[in-house]
This record gives sequence, C-alpha cells and structure tokens, in this order.
Amino acid sequence: MITSRDYLMNDGTVAPTLSDFAMQCIQQGKEALEMHKNMRNGYNQYENPEGIVNLSVAENTLMHEELVAHYESVFRLRALDFTYGDGLTGTMRLSNAICNFLNAYFEPFRPVEPSQLILGCGLMSMLGQVGGVVANRGEGILITAPYYSGFNPSFMTVYGLKVVPALMAANDIGTMNELVVLEKSIRDSNASGVVVKAVLLCNPHNPLGRCYPKDVIEGYCRLCERYNLHLLSDEIFAMSVFATRDIPHPPSFVSVLSVDLNKLGVNPARIHVLYGMSKDFNANGFRAGVLISQSNPLLIRALTITNPMSIMSSPTDALWSAVLDDIKFLENFISTNKVKLGEACDYVTRWLRFHGLPYVPPHATHFMMVDIRPIVSDIERYGPILGIEAGDTMDKRELALVNYIHENKVALSPGSSHHHLEGGWIRLSFSVRRDHLDVALRRIEAALMWKEWPGFGTPTAWSQPSDFMGSEKQGNFSLNSSRICIFKNWILNKIQKYSLAQFIPWVKDSYITAKYVGQKGQVSIK
Repeated sequence: MITSRDYLMNDGTVAPTLSDFAMQCIQQGKEALEMHKNMRNGYNQYENPEGIVNLSVAENTLMHEELVAHYESVFRLRALDFTYGDGLTGTMRLSNAICNFLNAYFEPFRPVEPSQLILGCGLMSMLGQVGGVVANRGEGILITAPYYSGFNPSFMTVYGLKVVPALMAANDIGTMNELVVLEKSIRDSNASGVVVKAVLLCNPHNPLGRCYPKDVIEGYCRLCERYNLHLLSDEIFAMSVFATRDIPHPPSFVSVLSVDLNKLGVNPARIHVLYGMSKDFNANGFRAGVLISQSNPLLIRALTITNPMSIMSSPTDALWSAVLDDIKFLENFISTNKVKLGEACDYVTRWLRFHGLPYVPPHATHFMMVDIRPIVSDIERYGPILGIEAGDTMDKRELALVNYIHENKVALSPGSSHHHLEGGWIRLSFSVRRDHLDVALRRIEAALMWKEWPGFGTPTAWSQPSDFMGSEKQGNFSLNSSRICIFKNWILNKIQKYSLAQFIPWVKDSYITAKYVGQKGQVSIK
C-alpha cells in the first residue's frame, strides 16, 4: 500500500520510503518551493522577457554594477583559500575585517574581538544553529508578529524548534506596548506547554522597515533577564537605513551591542547578535553570515564544533574582506547605497499614491508593507477578475490578488505569510534595478486595468551622497547642471506624451518643484 511517504516514479514503480523529517520538510516548505519556481523562471530582458519579476524577496540590486567592477579589480585568492583555512569559526582575515567594521559602525559598548565571532554560510542557517544551542526540540523562540516568513524554516525545519508569534498591531511594534505583549506571550506559551527559551529581535524590523529605539531595545534585554531567556538580535539591515520624503530625518540604527548591559542589570552572556553580507552589501547569493556573542564562550565553543557543516566558502570570505578592508570604497558604498534605497523607495511610493494605495512608510530595509484593501474591497470592479466575493475574508482576498498578479508574471509577498494581524496587505520590495521594477509596475497596471502612471522614466538619481548629506535638513537635493538638463528634457518629454490635464496632477502628486538658482539648480521635496 502506498503511503504519504511513497513517491511514484515515471515508470509507475514506487520509490523507497522517505523519513518523517523529509515529509515534514515537504509539508512545511511550500513557500520555499514556490520561491524556487519563481527563481527558475526569473525575468531577464534578453533571455527570458516573459519571466517573473520578483518583488517578493529582499534583494538589493541597485549597486550590482559598482560591486562587480570593484570585485573584478581587487579579488585575489591565497594558497590558504584552497584549504580548510586557518580555523573552524572563519578566517582571521575576515574576522579581523568584520571586527573593524562592527567597531566603526555599530558603536559597541565593548570592542568586538575575533574570538567572539562565528562565521557561516548565510544568516538563515546561522539562526538555526544558534537556536539549536539555546533551545531543545519542541521549545519556543518568541518573535513579534508580523515577522519575516524565513524565520520559520530557520528554526523549525532542521532543529525542531517552535516559533511562538506575539501577535500585535503594527503600530505597537517599536513601542513599549510591544514589550507588554511579548511578556504576556511568554506566560501564555509557557502555560500551554511550549517553554520559551529565547526571544528574537529583528532590528531593523522585517517586514515593517523601521529601526527600534534604544529604550525598547533595552526593554528587550530586561525582559530576557527577567525570564532567564537568550536574546537573538538579527541586525542584517543595519546599514540599510535611508531618508525619504515621507521620513526625511530617519532615526539612526541602534545595535544591542551598544547597550551597557551591566548598567541595566542584564547578564551579557544571554545577548547574541547576528549580521550578514546579503542585505547591506547587495549579495544574497554569497551566503555570508556572522554571529557575535561577546560574553558566552560556552556557546562559541558549541558552535565551533557544529560550524564545519555550514562554514563560509573561501571566495565569499575573500570578497567580503575586500570590501571591508577598503575603507574609502566601503564608506562611499554605504553612503551611496543609502541614497539609492531612498530614491527607489520614493519612486515606488509615488506610484502607490498615484494609484491610491496606502502604505507603511519605511526608513530601512528593502521593502514596505502596502495596504491592498482598497483593491480587494471593490468587489464590483475587481471581484470578477480576482474571483472574490463580498463574503470572502480579507485573507482570502489578499491571496487571490497575489495569485492573480503572479499569473501576470509579478511575484508579491502576501501579508499572511508574514503573520500580519489583519488581512489585505502585501510586502513589496523596491530595491530592484529600475528597468526591472518598471516592468513589474507596468504589468500590475495592465493586469488590474489601471491607467499608466506618468512617472515612468523619472531620472534615476537626483543627487550624489555628498549633496544629499549637505542639504537634508533643508529638504533640498542639489543638482549639477547636467542633471538639470536631464530633468528639463524629461519634463518636456512628459508634457509631449501626456496632456496638460494629465501632467499637472502628477506633478502635484509627486511634490516636485524645480528651482533654478544661477547656474545651479535645486529640486525641493515639499
């Protein structure tokens, strides 16, 4: 008799039975399998123009050209790189480079040292490893919800941990109210039989795209001390904080490494930070992660033993070191990346406002949460094409829209996959190269029979980082004369393409006015 573990081969024979673990992976991994399909059919304007443009994943492709040029000029391999290296926790080359980077940018209360690091092949696997040494199978990791969907497989798939979501309104996240909900969730979970052993802080927050204030971070530390828990702080988007016209003066990123734990009465042995190369360095495919645990040598010892199964490759080690050790390139890259993220975010929010879609303004990460209820609530207009009815729940309508847009070759991330408290939301990534992003936005417009946004073709860069830094308080982006010409030609092109009646409302919506001051122009963002 064929069981759920059996698999029929093409010739009709039955394959050998798989393990319970394998079947659990298959049952819990539907999202991963869908992601795999999207990747296999990814959009490429030359090789696969009918492929899927993926706005569901947090990938920053805005500076790939600069990175390729830099890597091609500096990449070198040593004889040591062809061996297992000079240690099981990662090479001293990269360990020293990461310590210098963290000590410069994360403002740690105590300097970070190489002996406090474990380097591995990506943050998802490292989260699982850390979870496996702070909690036993069946025990819980508490996470504020909504949260990044990838946390589930990180903790659950291999290590058998339970993810305990602390469900709350998005407005409570990053406030002292969040700590109240977290404490209640600890008590409720323990009473239900799932003993919480660790709390995960995701800062900047995924999917809301916001940094945590220091008082709430300190509250997390005190909470973990009070209940004798480990605190895992995922800080992978630390350098992806940016200014937009919605939030022209974003709060600074604060690392838990910067907290004086002794002053708070918190045992530093319970605090562990995770960081990686994927997000801030536009390199998801390099698979590079790092754990920092400054006061728990026993945890470092345990992970040293397990790390050979997920150690970072030598080429990735060499490439990340090449960026971190080149201080001039690093500083320019980080500042330019912030500007480009802010520009990309503003570009998408202008498109959203044009089409009447509310959103949660981010000031960090690569994405934003978008409220699609104006679409899925209009049953008369969208019901026939989405296959939804007035009696359907918001969760069902949300999935119907995501699936319909997917049929039109754009992948979006439903809010339900991030355990959003209410239905009718999506997470939309904006850190996508402009030509691919435009394809995706035009496909959404065509699928929903919307009029075309007049903003397509906006110049890709209004300012250089130095211009931005010098004028952010005034809200002005200084432009050189060549950019003024680009802007002027673009305006004339739009006036020719659209009627004045179409163009003026767009200018009003985009809040852009052009000023010419002598030979230097400024664009004021009001």
